[in-house]
Amino acid sequence: MFSLGGCATAAKKPTTVEELFRKADTTGDGRVSRGEYEDFLIEQMFAQFDANGDGFITEAEFVADGGTAKTFREIHGSRTGKLSLAEAKSSALLRNRLALPFNEADVNGNGSVTWAEYQAARARSRAYVR
Repeated sequence: MFSLGGCATAAKKPTTVEELFRKADTTGDGRVSRGEYEDFLIEQMFAQFDANGDGFITEAEFVADGGTAKTFREIHGSRTGKLSLAEAKSSALLRNRLALPFNEADVNGNGSVTWAEYQAARARSRAYVR
């Protein structure tokens, strides 16, 4: 299911799913494109894994928060020992893993998800957990 999750950061955390949706909609057009969705989630995940807030994720930080060393190495192409946000955003592995939930929400296949499509996707996902 298309999900927009938040994480603990120093900035004020959005309090509703609708606020998260609007935050992901960086163009303000009422739709979240695939790129906006992927960038938003990668940024949120990056902030979660960057435990010391230095702007990089080390393998130790990644593993400490539930990732695997193998996945870190697959994402981390520069081999500097530190994963940058730009590197994470350019990872085909991360973007491919985000494709399925986006595709499920984008029922008309136009490459973006409206608030109504997002709400419908959430409603469909609730049926799976009942």
